Amino acid sequence: MRRIVVCDTGPLLHLSEAGAIHLLQNAGRILIPESVTKEYYQNAQGWNPPQWIEVHELDQAAQKRSEGFQESITVDLGEADAIALAIQVEADWFITDDAKARQLAESLNLESHGSIGILLWNLSVDNINGEQAKFLMDALANSSLWISNRVLDEAYKAINLLASK
Repeated sequence: MRRIVVCDTGPLLHLSEAGAIHLLQNAGRILIPESVTKEYYQNAQGWNPPQWIEVHELDQAAQKRSEGFQESITVDLGEADAIALAIQVEADWFITDDAKARQLAESLNLESHGSIGILLWNLSVDNINGEQAKFLMDALANSSLWISNRVLDEAYKAINLLASK
């Protein structure tokens, strides 16, 4: 059975900018709500979302849930819709690079990962090798994704550890 993965806008943009969007496809069936498609087009620099990303409609309960997330938690529309969609479809993974969205998702028992996590997972299951991982990590570090020096150092340590296995 393929893993069901719901993604918000950030990782789509960051992985696209880094030339690493293909890593997301390896994770499973990728679903996004319509609002993420709109945010992607507004922020992407001429990129189109890959054909393998499925736009999925929110049901009425998920729409209400999303509205509540936006009002009380202060996550944006795309993040709120993506979390609500992840609950609706009982996603295996929720992918976000936003700290508030990740905290909310985890409080709702959604397994959450970010762009760096997707890169490290691909290395751990041998979809890419250590050199490719370092190259793509460099590209992510130079994308619009803000990464602290501590997280960047830890990511490179993880790459070295995983590549040495």
